[in-house]
Amino acid sequence: MWAGARLLARAYEDGAIWAAAGSLPRWRRNAALTALYLAELVIAQLMSSGITLAAYRGDRLDGILVLYGDERTTPWWGWALRAGACLLAGPRAVAHAVRISNALDRLRPRSPHVWFAVLGRRTDSVGVGYVLIRAGQARAEALGLPGYLETSAGPEQVQINEMLGWTSVDEYVLSTGSRIRTMWRDAPARS
Repeated sequence: MWAGARLLARAYEDGAIWAAAGSLPRWRRNAALTALYLAELVIAQLMSSGITLAAYRGDRLDGILVLYGDERTTPWWGWALRAGACLLAGPRAVAHAVRISNALDRLRPRSPHVWFAVLGRRTDSVGVGYVLIRAGQARAEALGLPGYLETSAGPEQVQINEMLGWTSVDEYVLSTGSRIRTMWRDAPARS
């Protein structure tokens, strides 16, 4: 789990949401993100609908994807697990991040779906994100549920997702002007 938390922290340390949440020294940002994603991985393991997929190249972790089945909210104990990350980030960054999280949650569909919550990969592992998304789609299809995700990775990632059957639904504009695109993928028709 530690390796997964570190990989996710590195993947998001310069991300659009973090930039909108506020600036902190790099060491503090990395520590807060590592604590946050360690909590996220524990939550995914403990929730009945949590699914964690990982891609390895030999012994090296190259990417990780966290999915949640049809559960709408993080349980109360999930926020307790995130407390360390909140302390490291500080009250101002937490307030901004919670505001962004709440806005994105309002965009989330109310119908049953699999939420592709967080995907991170090593920068030198081209294609591993694609492989993980495909594996996540297979899990969603096995459950007979559509998929939902949010991406701030830019137009190229949106195009890749569209090639995989995703459709852009909405977008949220951060205070920095960066955009988070929400996307939906219908469940395949049952035969």
